[in-house]
Amino acid sequence: MKRILTLAGLAALASFQAHAQAPAAAAPAAPELPLAVATEWAQAAIASCTASGYAVTATYLAADYTPVVILRNDGAQGRTVDIARRKAYTVLKTGKTSGDYGASVALPAGTPAPTPVAGALPGLPPGANVDQNLIIWAGGLPVKLGGKVVGAVSISGAPGGDKDEACAQAGLAKIAGKLAAH
Repeated sequence: MKRILTLAGLAALASFQAHAQAPAAAAPAAPELPLAVATEWAQAAIASCTASGYAVTATYLAADYTPVVILRNDGAQGRTVDIARRKAYTVLKTGKTSGDYGASVALPAGTPAPTPVAGALPGLPPGANVDQNLIIWAGGLPVKLGGKVVGAVSISGAPGGDKDEACAQAGLAKIAGKLAAH
């Protein structure tokens, strides 16, 4: 009886292993911005900021929040790398530009800003228990292919989010034809 149970157990294990090793059907790939196009955007955005005298970081995140392109211009402060990532993350997480998200969570006019918590990340939205990756500063924009958001781009390092956003927009204008072709 023991031998039958042992053989049955081994047969079941072999069957499970064979099934586990069978190739699974690949899920259809989500559309995404080709690396060459994302890099072209980043270079154009940085060039736009450089022409205005700003040293910045350009970031492109895929829709699954994966960093695809991060270019930090000569002279850009190190903190711009994380701030740019957070701006792109905010776009993907909220479905709004990072500036529009910031406006949507802004304190009412005349309300004093709360005292920053020691060690807190800069640019966090107000409130307790907020997602530490969100940021309220402008400079992050969605990237769409065929009307579908496939990622987000962002710039950090210019003296103001409006200037960051203008550089990001200039980069998108440079690749607009390639976005429409997909």
